[in-house]
Amino acid sequence: MKKSMVFAAVLLICLVPVLLAADNNEITLQKGNKTIIIKGDNDLSQLDELKKLNIDLDMNTVKEEAADAPFFGIYPADLDFPKAQSLNYPNSYGVLITGVVPNSPAYQYRLAEDDIIMEMDGRKALNLKEFDKLKALYRAGDAVTLKIFRNGEAQDISFVFGAKLQQASIPNLETPKPKKLSVGYGGGSWIPMYYAADVDDVNDMVQALGFSTIPEDGILTHGFGGKGNIGKGWFLGGQFSFYDDTKKTNVTDGYINNMTYDMFIGGATLDKRFALAKGVVASVGMMLGGASHTIDLVHSNGSYNWPSTDIVGGNNTDYVMNDNSSATISKGYILVQPKAELMVRLLPWFGIRAEAGYLYGYGPTSGWKIRHSSGESYEIQDSPDTPFQGMTYSVGPWFGF
Repeated sequence: MKKSMVFAAVLLICLVPVLLAADNNEITLQKGNKTIIIKGDNDLSQLDELKKLNIDLDMNTVKEEAADAPFFGIYPADLDFPKAQSLNYPNSYGVLITGVVPNSPAYQYRLAEDDIIMEMDGRKALNLKEFDKLKALYRAGDAVTLKIFRNGEAQDISFVFGAKLQQASIPNLETPKPKKLSVGYGGGSWIPMYYAADVDDVNDMVQALGFSTIPEDGILTHGFGGKGNIGKGWFLGGQFSFYDDTKKTNVTDGYINNMTYDMFIGGATLDKRFALAKGVVASVGMMLGGASHTIDLVHSNGSYNWPSTDIVGGNNTDYVMNDNSSATISKGYILVQPKAELMVRLLPWFGIRAEAGYLYGYGPTSGWKIRHSSGESYEIQDSPDTPFQGMTYSVGPWFGF
């Protein structure tokens, strides 16, 4: 028992100096709500490792970067293809400036949103990761030459780095802003379009000629279209659609009547897109162009004779055709089509689009015209002033975005 008490006393005497020294070297480290207390000289060797964790030391901010780390004062982001296209930037590398910190070096040197940093002292800033590596080569106060792309051209700017710790009151100074949702860059596709057409006048004519009617509850046209991003969400392009129907009927004396009906719709398009979510965009716009109804008629018995005597000075009046005849009946329109569209991207290069619109055609002249095979054209007396208007609907694929 006595030996145990003596041992405890000796141990206490040996520990007192150590405990007193530990109290003198106590350091409090904080990160958020977590507090770490280091006591004793032996623990001070851990400070460098703890600093890397960005822990607050005695309530004073400790940064990962050195006090002389270079400071830009920008919000950088990786450059994507749609953004580069909208800025008319021809290269596939660079770092986009999405914002500038007030009173920072970037602000003082007039760097601005949508500037693209291309090079730093002749070294290419391939992307955001490489940009950070290049920046780490410098210190506060170093002067560099930046090559930036602005307003369609590259230019060199002399730039001097500031010190980041001088801006400690501004949190997360060079944290990228959230990326804006993309409205896409354009594309094209085959476009099916259902048109609730008014074809009453056309059907009156084809019935009178002995043919079956064109569908009166609507027709499905086919065509192609495309558009490209011209900046700020605006897309310019073109579209055309067509429908055709061929009919044949027998008449007396071995003659056959052939009819081909064609409808054409086409023009230039202008749309304004809005990003609703990632990969989902809506747009409103208009097509301005032209449209037409065309009916080709052929009356023939299939019998064509080459003249039996010399044409020049001959007496043969049955040259090439006799009762065989052909003509084209048509009506043209100036067309406008307001429309709205919704597009969902399924792959980076493929999506589904749905569109609704209203076609309105204005006929510069009233009535229909007829053109014979000779090329002569005549107005058809008492022909109707056929309207060209109705709703359109389209759902189909889209290649691009």
